[in-house]
Amino acid sequence: MQNSQQNPGKPHIFVLRRVWLMLLAVGPGIFCIGYTIGTGSVTTMTKSGSQYGMELLWVLLLSCLFSWVMMEAFGRYAVVTGQTAIHSFRTQMKFGPLLAVLAIVGVVTGQWTCLSGILGLSSSALYEVARLFLPGLASENYWAVLVIAIIMILTMYAFLLVGRYSFFEKVLVVFVTLMGVSFLISMFIVIPSPAEIVAGLVPHIPSDSDERLMLVAVVGTTLAAPTFVVRPLLMQGKGWNSSNTKEQSRDSAIAAVMMFVISASIMFCATGALFHDGKTITKVLD
Repeated sequence: MQNSQQNPGKPHIFVLRRVWLMLLAVGPGIFCIGYTIGTGSVTTMTKSGSQYGMELLWVLLLSCLFSWVMMEAFGRYAVVTGQTAIHSFRTQMKFGPLLAVLAIVGVVTGQWTCLSGILGLSSSALYEVARLFLPGLASENYWAVLVIAIIMILTMYAFLLVGRYSFFEKVLVVFVTLMGVSFLISMFIVIPSPAEIVAGLVPHIPSDSDERLMLVAVVGTTLAAPTFVVRPLLMQGKGWNSSNTKEQSRDSAIAAVMMFVISASIMFCATGALFHDGKTITKVLD
């Protein structure tokens, strides 16, 4: 009692520390969330919500369900055998070396294109934020955006030089938490009606060809192959082995649930703020 009176702020610090440790307990899952919910996922969920409302929510739910199955399978294999996915492709499968090379080329090519898009989008977005505080800036400035992109590249490279899993885990915990909280707060401001949400969970085959294409996009951005290939590396970085199967299972389940919650909240925001007003997304920067 005496210590509590002498340190009135200590209980708050204790609570924050407990929350921080809980987030760190699902470190590999945080990686998977950050890996999956990127530029493509945010753009797809926003465009889907603005054009079709909650009609494709059931697709998102199934995609997250199968993502959990894949994360659980790859993660369990990694903690039991201690092997990564690529190494197992190479040593355990027929034509393994060829399959391993193709998997690496596919993942690297996909991530290269995604990162290029993320860099361009983030640089442009930061310039737009700067224009909010400095209205005198031109509406378009190629060189300013390029300088921002270069600074971001150098910053990320400095992070890579650290090279420790625990460091990246802490960085991702902060950014993924900020992303999730911001979307969830926005969702509650413009949340659709419960009846509309429930109707979106009813499976159906879209008759519109554009909606079918959007269905494929939702699956493609949520059921991301690189997430499953990288997951065994995360298990190794965390130091998990066959004695951590329960932690691995809990981690994959939490990751899948949070993927659905964050992605669905983006769709909710687009439905409440755009779809009901007849507005649609026409540019990525929107």
